[in-house]
Amino acid sequence: MPATIYRHSILVLLLVMLTALSAPAQQADAENCNLCHSLALLGIATPSDGLRSFEVTAEAYSHSTHRNVICRDCHTDINVFPHPEEVATVECYKACHITKPFALTGYSHAEQADAHAISAHGFNSEYSAEKNEAKPDCKYCHSNTFRNIIKDEVLESNSQHCARCHEGDGLAGVILHVSSHSGHRTAEASIDVVELCSSCHADQGHMKQFDVNLTQVSGYERHFHGKALKRGMNEVANCMDCHRNHLNLPADDPNSSIHPNNIQQTCSSNAYCHSDATAKFAVSAIHSEPTTQNNPILFFVEWGFIILTAGTMALLFAHIFLDFGRWVGDIWMRRKEK
Repeated sequence: MPATIYRHSILVLLLVMLTALSAPAQQADAENCNLCHSLALLGIATPSDGLRSFEVTAEAYSHSTHRNVICRDCHTDINVFPHPEEVATVECYKACHITKPFALTGYSHAEQADAHAISAHGFNSEYSAEKNEAKPDCKYCHSNTFRNIIKDEVLESNSQHCARCHEGDGLAGVILHVSSHSGHRTAEASIDVVELCSSCHADQGHMKQFDVNLTQVSGYERHFHGKALKRGMNEVANCMDCHRNHLNLPADDPNSSIHPNNIQQTCSSNAYCHSDATAKFAVSAIHSEPTTQNNPILFFVEWGFIILTAGTMALLFAHIFLDFGRWVGDIWMRRKEK
């Protein structure tokens, strides 16, 4: 067999094997992009960007919200293979090819992108390019595991009834995606949300450049919501329940969900929250780390209870120790008398 034919045969055999191994991803990958992009460590190294990974695992792709979206619906400038060295950045606000469930209108993420643009995480013309790049973009949050569709047999079977009338292969996925972030609420998902937000807000070096209070995470963890969430309670407010996921505005913005005029409505907005929250209840501290400057009364009351508790326990253990010593002494004296 000629060497050229032999090499081509080996190449064809390898491609067939790769196709078989990536079969689960192929179901959602109409253009076979994952034939290459599912290869481990696929990427390039450039002097400016360093190592850039282009690996997309079949597991991540087939279980993501976008598993029914063709790759080139987002990567619109990629029309040839091999791909050009420079490709356009994917913009999440572009119109998609799918239609909204139960409607005939086109779908896009424009509403979410517009909200993010004016939020605290959006672009600020007064900031430097480096400072704006330090803010979280769409992929920073949506590439996390809690944003993937949660596998649930009951939800999957129920969604089949909807698909009998409402056509569309992606409908079942939409139902699962929406349900996993609303009624199908778990403590694990909320913990993931808190950990995601904490990855920036608990980093003092990262947050100092934005002149942001650095006690949000520790304040949340020391109050009811954080403690209840760690104990596995499902219906506990996480960061996005109060601050919103896209339109998270500063507290001094009148349109903010945590503005003094809106905080009562925010506390009572969800069925699993405080539906009967009063105005006085709504102004209670959630993230506070009391100090002698911002809340001296609470600071000294808290430390007063700590000292009182520690002092009481110290006296209790001292009494037990002395009583134990007297008991040992009595036994020693009785043996000595004998």
